[in-house]
Amino acid sequence: MKIKTDKQKAKQLQPFHFKKGKSGNPKGRPPKNRCIPDILKKITDEQIAGDESKLYQILNEVVNRALAGDNWCIQFIADRMEGRPSQVVQNQSEELPSGFTTTII
Repeated sequence: MKIKTDKQKAKQLQPFHFKKGKSGNPKGRPPKNRCIPDILKKITDEQIAGDESKLYQILNEVVNRALAGDNWCIQFIADRMEGRPSQVVQNQSEELPSGFTTTII
């Protein structure tokens, strides 16, 4: 096996070196992937008929199903209008499970 010298390595890599005064990333950073809420917001903001958006039509359907007695729709509306109640978790033992810490405010 032949061992390359520093000059040979430099000569081999020379075509790949950045040119002086030119960016190594001319296209810039690629755009980040948009998250699901952003995509849903864009889709639901689209207008369908007249001034109604897709979001308006979806929520109108949820209300209609709630009026028809669909429990999931009723719970969905209640959670959005009133907020979910906070849940208290009680621990009977004196020790905390691993990974938990206490903070006194």
